[in-house]
Amino acid sequence: MRPRFLVLGGGPAGATTAAMLAQHGAQVTVVERTRMPRHHVGESLQPASVALLDRHLGLGPAIRAMGFPRKYGAAYVWGESRDPWTVLFDPKLEADLPALTEAALLAGPYEHAYNVERAAFDHLLLQEAARRGADVREEVEAVGVLEEDGRVVGARLLANGQHEDVRADFVVDASGQRCLVGRHFGLTRNVPDLQATATYTWFDGAGGFPGPLNRHVQWIVTVPDGWVWFIPIGPDRTSVGVVTRDRSRMDEARFDAILAASGLPLEGARAAPMGEGSGRLRFARDWSFTHARLAGNGWMLVGDAAAFVDPILSGGVDFAVRGGCQAALALLRAYGDEGTDRAALLATYDADVAKDYKAYVRLARYWYGNNRSVEGFFWEAHREIPPHAVSTPYRAFVYLTTGQLAADRHLRVFQDWQERKMFRALGVDADAVKRAARLARGDG
Repeated sequence: MRPRFLVLGGGPAGATTAAMLAQHGAQVTVVERTRMPRHHVGESLQPASVALLDRHLGLGPAIRAMGFPRKYGAAYVWGESRDPWTVLFDPKLEADLPALTEAALLAGPYEHAYNVERAAFDHLLLQEAARRGADVREEVEAVGVLEEDGRVVGARLLANGQHEDVRADFVVDASGQRCLVGRHFGLTRNVPDLQATATYTWFDGAGGFPGPLNRHVQWIVTVPDGWVWFIPIGPDRTSVGVVTRDRSRMDEARFDAILAASGLPLEGARAAPMGEGSGRLRFARDWSFTHARLAGNGWMLVGDAAAFVDPILSGGVDFAVRGGCQAALALLRAYGDEGTDRAALLATYDADVAKDYKAYVRLARYWYGNNRSVEGFFWEAHREIPPHAVSTPYRAFVYLTTGQLAADRHLRVFQDWQERKMFRALGVDADAVKRAARLARGDG
């Protein structure tokens, strides 16, 4: 009998997990407390998340067809100098940029991601989960965890004012910063030195970065109160936010004063609508946190429900998508064969996600603490990279912060799983084949 999975939350983490599980034949139910599309902050994607969605779900063409602005990297005004500097995804673009026009940039074969309007992007992913065969239930909220003999066996749901207990072989908590399962078990751990709040809005008619990069990079600019993001999410629309350590909501006068002093190209820009029922400004708490454990008997945590990293390195959606891929693969391996050591596979998932999170937290701390030397960021990133994986500390920084390091690890595990499935279908001992291949290469 096929295993039954219950996914709590239909954002990028939950939708990615559900779509991958469903496409490989699992029974999957996804519950999402809102009705998609819905507004969400966090518009900046990384190349690794786009590559994983294309590799696993074939979504590259669909994402491109949505017309989101390309993102070739990020521009920073950070440190002692107020001169902007860039971190670009593609080393060839770094060399070619001085001679390029914007048209040549867009026509060139340079690595890029996208800045997206999350309402449309998240809706695409949830629709893909449904298309792959997941049972998607919107406007259904998970409000409790069902346990039996120390094992999670389902969740209590709320829809139309009525409660329903739904059982499953395994529960994936992708409930975002509600952290339903993590808080149920008392596992949530805050990171006290990385606690921030974000006040943000949208503008139409803002400018762009000087030169061919124009509106094809995101900007991060330090200000005395904290830092400001500038993320083009459409041909004319830009998400702009102020991140501070304030615990209370920022008023419009202070928000406007910080933007005026930031030097960002906002002259003549107009406030843009952000959705029904919202005022001009929106507010979000960006408390960094993790959990003492990310997986256990009958459950795992994915995306923001597992951990939230300070937004300075734009890793949120990337963590969600990559975490969804890692979660789905762990579960496909755990439930794919009789006699599989499920506890060991869940422990491996726990360790891998925790390692990625800790690397990002370490780099975020170094980023905030090192306002003097740009080179320092790159050297710190190099600590996380295997020897000889990249050529310079700068490329090490890009390799880590674009999510490519963790994505490469995930894809190696995924390829191994696919090979083992193929060998089993052919009646071949996969381990014997791999040992023979190592001997043929002289690896012993």
